[in-house]
Amino acid sequence: MSSRNLHERLDRFQNQTARPGKSPPSAGVPQHYRGMALSLGGEIRSNFAGAYCLTRTVYPADYRYGRLRLGEVNRSTAWPLSAFTVFDEPGTVDLSSLLFLDTETTGLGGVGVMAFLVGCGSLVGDCFEVRQYLMPDYSDETAMLEDLQKEWGGDKTLVTYNGAAFDLPLLRGRLIVNRVARDITTAGHIDLLHAARRLFRRRLSDCTLTNVERELFSFHRDNDIPGYLIPSVYFGWLSDQNPDSMVGVMEHNRFDILSLYFLAGHLARIFLTDGEALGEAEDLHSLARVFGRRKNNEQVNKLYRRIEHLGNGSLPDDVVLYHSLAFKRVGDLTEAVGLWQELSKSSSKESYWANLELAKFFEHKARDFARAFHHAKLAERLSPYGRSHAPGLSRRLQRISSKLTRSQNIS
Repeated sequence: MSSRNLHERLDRFQNQTARPGKSPPSAGVPQHYRGMALSLGGEIRSNFAGAYCLTRTVYPADYRYGRLRLGEVNRSTAWPLSAFTVFDEPGTVDLSSLLFLDTETTGLGGVGVMAFLVGCGSLVGDCFEVRQYLMPDYSDETAMLEDLQKEWGGDKTLVTYNGAAFDLPLLRGRLIVNRVARDITTAGHIDLLHAARRLFRRRLSDCTLTNVERELFSFHRDNDIPGYLIPSVYFGWLSDQNPDSMVGVMEHNRFDILSLYFLAGHLARIFLTDGEALGEAEDLHSLARVFGRRKNNEQVNKLYRRIEHLGNGSLPDDVVLYHSLAFKRVGDLTEAVGLWQELSKSSSKESYWANLELAKFFEHKARDFARAFHHAKLAERLSPYGRSHAPGLSRRLQRISSKLTRSQNIS
């Protein structure tokens, strides 16, 4: 190997291993990168590994998002962690520490999938800022990831939508592949998909972020690019280097991050007000089920009064049964029996359980064996479980029948 070739190879190696703070000359940035940045309203950032495009969008407090304004989101200094978890997790999370994150990728899974766009949002004073890191080409992934990891740290809590299953594992894998970092170090992670499903799946069924924002906040995206088309738009950029089509992708990503902030604020308000922020009976019932899992039956029963009012006296059988059992758990048998008797008149699966509960009540509490036998027979007739429940029902009927016979003989 000639001395000249050796020096050239050493120079290339030195450029690849330079320290992160050292940027290559701006002249080395391809011209179409500059065109992308100009078209998207961003700037080209360079580091030792390459270049990427960074855009910043600031939304003021009076920015209107559907039926809300940014400044109307609950802006208390901290939100309860229990608003985002299954169980009653103690503690709060400071709003200043929240980092809302969403990715746009080259595919939904498989080897080689990359996050070509990573959006990060956070509160900045009274405003909300979205910073978007865009990878102009595959060779610049390391450059983008190097600077992206400065967004998070030990004091930040990430907020995503299905990030636990998709965004974070993907980013973690790409950080490792590019030898940038071994993990994403944060103070915690809040995945709003699970919180949204717990409260709204019963009513909405479709809990995609776009449907949630539309149904909860009346936020409608105009001419939004469907998520499944986003990879092909990026591939088109790589092919023809026309940045115009990427404008829609950037907007889609910004809207996703804004929706995360509004949804997180809405969830926090629901739990801070014990459900006063909800106006649909089905959502209140879902909230009651969350409190039920936390063994807070008193709160479950309080919510039932609002559910009953919103339902105008006509509630689904499963809702009535659930709340009847909550009343039973706190010892309010008068309320529970009233609901069971209402359910016992139908022919649903819940009617079976209601008649079974009435059979127990009249046998063990009221000592009215005739009515206990009547409801046990109804339960036997309505049972949707076939042979699996038949032996237990048969033993119950025999026991009640014996007690009824003895009581009749005594009288």
